Amino acid sequence: MKRLFTILAVSLLAACGGNVRTAEVVSYDLGKPGGNWSGSRIPIASVDVRAASWLSGNAMHYRIAYAEPQRRQTYIESRWAVPPAELLESFLKRRIVFGQADFTGMGCRLQLVLDEFEQRFDDPQKSGAVVEARAVLSTVRGDAMLSKKTFMIYRPAPAADARGGAAAARDAAQGLADELGSWLGELSRERPAVVEQCRTT
Repeated sequence: MKRLFTILAVSLLAACGGNVRTAEVVSYDLGKPGGNWSGSRIPIASVDVRAASWLSGNAMHYRIAYAEPQRRQTYIESRWAVPPAELLESFLKRRIVFGQADFTGMGCRLQLVLDEFEQRFDDPQKSGAVVEARAVLSTVRGDAMLSKKTFMIYRPAPAADARGGAAAARDAAQGLADELGSWLGELSRERPAVVEQCRTT
């Protein structure tokens, strides 16, 4: 009799476990870049992005800035398809490197360190994507630094959830590409020697 009860109990637990539904994890990326690259006369051979250690995984980070500004949190049921640095590098390569009308494979290297890539809530119904990065333009041979600049991009999210955060992150990546173009364009005008140096590297 005791053996029968044990078998019945195990069967009941197995049946219940089979009916438990687990939430599907949704993966996001940045989509396809929009617009054409019109950055500058400085040819770019490659774009490399690395990230701070807290951005090494594929978690989607958010911050409740109005209540817990020092606490970093992550969505449970939503993830980036790959780590943010890889997402951003792919996005910028397509926009900058392969967006050059006269791309020959020659040029300088654009290196970025990604310090922040999160959705920030200023109140329960208002959020936006924050992307902070340090950019360095350097030669391919010898790796000599030619110029550097820090960027902070904010774009509002259309919804206060992970889906809205992903859309805002895409807009922020687009904004970063645009600001990189403005920086390089200004650099080419103020320092023509940099253009020549990148063309002959």
